[in-house]
Amino acid sequence: MIDRLMYGLAALVLAVMGVGAALLVAGVNDSSSSAGASGTSSIVSSGGVSSLAADETQSSTTHSHDTTPAAVAGDSPCEKSGAPLSEGQTADGHGVRGLIKQATMTQDERAQLATQQDQARSVAVKYPTVKEAEAAGYVRSTGFVPCIGAHYTNALLAAKFDFTAPSELLYDGTTPDAKIVGLSYLVWNPGGAPAGFAGTNDHWHQHNVNGGLCLKGGLGVIGGESMDQKTCEGLGGKKTILKDIWMLHDWIVPGWECTWGAFSGECPELGGVAGKSAWAKG
Repeated sequence: MIDRLMYGLAALVLAVMGVGAALLVAGVNDSSSSAGASGTSSIVSSGGVSSLAADETQSSTTHSHDTTPAAVAGDSPCEKSGAPLSEGQTADGHGVRGLIKQATMTQDERAQLATQQDQARSVAVKYPTVKEAEAAGYVRSTGFVPCIGAHYTNALLAAKFDFTAPSELLYDGTTPDAKIVGLSYLVWNPGGAPAGFAGTNDHWHQHNVNGGLCLKGGLGVIGGESMDQKTCEGLGGKKTILKDIWMLHDWIVPGWECTWGAFSGECPELGGVAGKSAWAKG
């Protein structure tokens, strides 16, 4: 049992490192800007350079939810500065881009969700900046990703879902004074998505498209889902499915109640420059 738990937590670390983009091997030049023909972007992250911010929105598995998105115009800060739509994203990606059709909730479900979100919101008050997050044991796992934010992770909180203790916090940059913009729940949950919040509007996602992430050396993520098997093997890695790892964003921070929904994969108001901050200009 302990071995299985440790494997699960190790897998969580791998998944965290692949959030939004994958860490490339050391020595790759940082381009911290949109790439030309490929439409990908690179961001500076805690372990090197990350590429393909679209990988964060590339794959998803929902648990009996309707994920019908509204049309998007392409003029939000997120759409202007973030990675382009991933292949298949509008069909079933982790972040169906746009406003997701909300399922009807009962009076009791709404009351329960309100209580849960009040408690989740209190987390943002505890960790208003990166400085407080790091002091509490959260570690940077990605640089800033437009539409999503910079991820700071505490893998010890990822063994189970607890809306009062998110395993990830999202910030508008990576400096000590960077401000919190959202929460992210990264959970190891064998057998399917966690029960999650009250109602059925919390759409959990995974990173298992195209054979999953490219891993090297047990705990090294060197390529995202979009990387093909041949390229991965050429870097000494192996494409790996992390079937029991589930993720959910929660845009509950005051001032960042994103218009695509509290549990949307992306926040349209969150623009900026990959690898820098939400406030950086091209």
